[in-house]
Amino acid sequence: MINLGSVEVFVTITPQAKEELERQLKLTENDNLCVRIFVMIDRYAGFAYDLEFSERNENDYYAKVDGIPVVVDRSFLEYVKGMEIDYDKEKHEFSLINKKPAYNCVPGSKYECPSCNLYEEAKSKL
Repeated sequence: MINLGSVEVFVTITPQAKEELERQLKLTENDNLCVRIFVMIDRYAGFAYDLEFSERNENDYYAKVDGIPVVVDRSFLEYVKGMEIDYDKEKHEFSLINKKPAYNCVPGSKYECPSCNLYEEAKSKL
């Protein structure tokens, strides 16, 4: 169980991303939609993130970030904490970057994060 009281910074949203998210939410004409952050875990590739619009459910962690309703499944909250959502107007795409992950990498991943004990062990064997 994640202690939600320990969440200091859930996610941040850049001004460009906020503008685009507000625009897209308005187009849906559904006041119950939120920005959902998906976390996909692959043992070999590590973590991947994606966004979609959906209604919140009982297993979600919910927060309004700069007026934008954002949800993530509670089981993935630690993987999202500290993430920045940005938007590139030229490419018309969002990016989700977590520069300060609050988690360790997936054991056995070929992209182990530097904050993980496995990374230090592998480095010391070289």
